[in-house]
Amino acid sequence: MEKRWQLIFLVTFIAAIIAYILLQAIDKPLEMIDRAAGLFAYYFIFLAILSSEYMKQMKKVFGQGFIRVHHHLARLGISLMLLHPIAFAFEKQSISIFIPVFYPLMEFLELAGRPAFYLIIIAVAAGVYRKHFIRKWKKIHYLNYPAFLLIFIHSWLIGTDLNSGIMQLLWVCMALVIAAIFVHKHIINPRKSM
Repeated sequence: MEKRWQLIFLVTFIAAIIAYILLQAIDKPLEMIDRAAGLFAYYFIFLAILSSEYMKQMKKVFGQGFIRVHHHLARLGISLMLLHPIAFAFEKQSISIFIPVFYPLMEFLELAGRPAFYLIIIAVAAGVYRKHFIRKWKKIHYLNYPAFLLIFIHSWLIGTDLNSGIMQLLWVCMALVIAAIFVHKHIINPRKSM
């Protein structure tokens, strides 16, 4: 029970830091929605990936109903990830922001959120329709990892709220945790993650 509340406190505390940094620069309502959706999409996708890789440990802390918590985190992350470009498209009055740019390299990296958007949609579809994919669905679901890396690069290069040292530290820590989980669970010990 104590571990459960410690985790809830940590997750809430980090969310509060993100909200505090977000509110340091008040923009027009649409820009605030765009920024908030982008920041919290990154955070909730991070939590969804983390929780999916440590399902057994999380069940011990939260009980059998934890799978619902994972699904809520994933839904929230995906919803915010959809809201972010939609709000930006309304801001710019253009749907061109949904079109990935692959060249030149710097532009691809700055706009890496665009291909990440499609990778996550494919990964989520594999999870949702996993009964049809049988055992192969997990390999497709792992597209969340490169997508998360692309989101990190995109937000790091052009994210307006990442000027703060605390946000940079949070973003790098989350990216390193996801990279370490992938290496540990899918390269060093791949059988244990099956």
